[in-house]
Amino acid sequence: MENKTGKYFKYAIGEIILVVIGILIALQINNWNENQKLKSKTQEYYTQLLEDLNKDDIFADQIINKFKNYLEELTNYENSYYKEETLTPLEAYEKISKLPVLSTSFTFNSSTIETLQNSGDISLIPSEIRNRLIDLKRQQELTMKKANYTDEGKNGVIQRLNPLLGSTTLPKRLAHQPKMKDYLNIEKNLRELILVYEGVHRWKSISEEISITRFEEMKKEIDTIKTLIDNELKK
Repeated sequence: MENKTGKYFKYAIGEIILVVIGILIALQINNWNENQKLKSKTQEYYTQLLEDLNKDDIFADQIINKFKNYLEELTNYENSYYKEETLTPLEAYEKISKLPVLSTSFTFNSSTIETLQNSGDISLIPSEIRNRLIDLKRQQELTMKKANYTDEGKNGVIQRLNPLLGSTTLPKRLAHQPKMKDYLNIEKNLRELILVYEGVHRWKSISEEISITRFEEMKKEIDTIKTLIDNELKK
């Protein structure tokens, strides 16, 4: 009886050990599956972040080129005062009125970082990348805020053009209507028109010079974040 009891006891212990081992294996497999799901989810976020960053990078290039072209055109206009000794008011007006006055709206691709923040999944992203993404988002928001501020100042000056010019397309239309052109006699307002345009482009040039600097800084930060994400994807 003692031998049988000992055998049963050893058998029971063996069964318990096997059950425990089975549970541990099941837990390991479950943990591995959960880790794989998190890894897959994180990689999907990385892919989306790279798409957003690439779009912002392309947009930054477009803005920088556009603003630099405008500033070059403005510089050419300003230099005409030094190169042409007989620059007439009408010539000056024609030159400055051809410069673009409309502002460019800024839109950034921040949907993925916002999703990460709102869902709490931001914790899946390593702290270095996470902090840089949040700082980049703040930088983009500040850039839009600064641009809107200078646009308000510029738009306040532009409003003075309305009673003097009527519409920026009016001079072209009047070219086909000599009687209307003589009647409206926009040329009598050339002094104020030139001064208002000068004020508009002063505001616009300051805003776009600042924006160029900000977008160039953004591009550097975007490149750094993209490199960090690429390194994570290779792991």
